[in-house]
Amino acid sequence: MRNTASNIDQVVVGAQGRFVSLLVGKGINRQAHSAKIDRVTDSFVYFTDYNSGKTARKVRTDAVLRVACGKAIYSRVKV
Repeated sequence: MRNTASNIDQVVVGAQGRFVSLLVGKGINRQAHSAKIDRVTDSFVYFTDYNSGKTARKVRTDAVLRVACGKAIYSRVKV
């Protein structure tokens, strides 16, 4: 799948409160989250992870590998 967004904010704005697929990488480990993103800053992505039931999570923006919602996709590296 190709990038249709140039940054995470474009996917979040297009999602308008819908669930997004969030792929986070830490070294060789990767975790997929079904989440609603609360906000995005230069350093962190704040979201609610509905798979694990954790209400408030944050990850470093540089650890986010892929964000997708419908046809809107942002991928930092080829995944």
